[in-house]
Amino acid sequence: MKDCQEITELIERSKVERITLGDRLAIGMHKSICRDCRQYFRDSDSLDELMQSKRFRHLSEYTFSDDEKEKLKILLKSKSED
Repeated sequence: MKDCQEITELIERSKVERITLGDRLAIGMHKSICRDCRQYFRDSDSLDELMQSKRFRHLSEYTFSDDEKEKLKILLKSKSED
């Protein structure tokens, strides 16, 4: 069975590309037993809706510079090691 990190990555990937039936089933099974991932799924959908609203639409057009991307990668890596 996939862990929470794998499931959240699949949830986000499913929003931008078609994922396999097996991955969709894995998400559904995991969400049926994991309260945190169910909440993540709802929160992620809410954030997507908010970002598409007129109030925040300009933010979705922002692109990160290569330097910003590298800094984010380092920050995320250090957080995942904690």
